[in-house]
Amino acid sequence: MTGRKTRARAAAATAALAGCALLLAGCGIKRTGVIESGHAAAANVPGGKKSAVLYFVSKDGDRLVPVPLSIGTEYILAPTPLLRVLLDGPRGAASEAGFTTALPKVSQEQWDAVTVSRNAEKGLTANVPFAVAGLSDLARNQLVCTVGISAVPDTVSRVSIKGTDTVLPATDCDAPGTKR
Repeated sequence: MTGRKTRARAAAATAALAGCALLLAGCGIKRTGVIESGHAAAANVPGGKKSAVLYFVSKDGDRLVPVPLSIGTEYILAPTPLLRVLLDGPRGAASEAGFTTALPKVSQEQWDAVTVSRNAEKGLTANVPFAVAGLSDLARNQLVCTVGISAVPDTVSRVSIKGTDTVLPATDCDAPGTKR
């Protein structure tokens, strides 16, 4: 029995020494600090036929954030009211989360000029009562993504933007997480 105990102790000591050697070697991985990698991954926003998605600017001001808008299971928001809701800016939970807009404020007197029209060949046109040539990429994408993804259920449409100064050519939404 003494031989077995000795061999068991020797095996245990060998295993402990091997474990210590591995810990000391560290597998060749050097210690590093925290590495910043940017924003969290974008996720697709569920909604289907009964929910629209508005795109607002993140609280950091550097990207668009999809915000679902549901008006109930019995209704679909038409394209023109959808555009008006976007231009009215974030409300409720979206506002509380710090989301903003890159779009100009539209007065009540200008609401009649806010419309969405359809052209079978060119797609959708967002008509707005302000100059569009100088809009930032975020502002253009707010319009294009909201109208292009939510105006026609289960369809991603190209959208042109018509302002008081010019008509921007039809484009696709260029924001992370925009596939529905």
